[in-house]
Amino acid sequence: MWRCFRNCIRPSSLFIHSLQPGILFLQLLACLVHLYHLQFSFSLFGSTSMDLDSPEQDPEMKEYSSVCVGREDDIKKSERITAVVHDREVVIFYHKGEYHAMDIRCYHSGGPLHLGEIEDFDGRPCIVCPWHKYKITLATGEGLYQSINPKDPSAKPKWCSKGVKQRIHTVTVDNGNIYVTLSNASFKRDSDFYATGDFKVIKSSS
Repeated sequence: MWRCFRNCIRPSSLFIHSLQPGILFLQLLACLVHLYHLQFSFSLFGSTSMDLDSPEQDPEMKEYSSVCVGREDDIKKSERITAVVHDREVVIFYHKGEYHAMDIRCYHSGGPLHLGEIEDFDGRPCIVCPWHKYKITLATGEGLYQSINPKDPSAKPKWCSKGVKQRIHTVTVDNGNIYVTLSNASFKRDSDFYATGDFKVIKSSS
């Protein structure tokens, strides 16, 4: 805007000698009209879209409250429970003194993770999907797989990560009760596709 105002009042070197006061007045008037309409546009459409300091919010990101899903003594005996938390089905595991919660359906094709076995792969505890034996880390929701270099016949298979595929939720313990807080991260996970709708397997709600 300042550049526009400056250009309006700064005469060209070719016409500096022939510049008249009337022309200068018309230039200033045109600049003021332009600035007025620009300010009106900001007030009409709102200036929030121009605010670079405000963080961008995902419209689908929600705030979820913690939901009690059971007693600590019960989950320690069964080592896993299922629950519906804010209309989302989750499975909660108790493994080696730690609690883990994730979407109940496997990210690959919706397999029932609550029926799978927990095994260690590359030193990381994983739930193994009973349908297609996909390995998912309990702590991070990463999909693990083994890879090998076909050009090296002596190479040994190495465990690699596909990245985070399963949505992981937060588990807390308070006064002997187990609470689950759903992840409100805006980024998508592959397991989101099977988290609701026709793929739901739990009939009761919390």
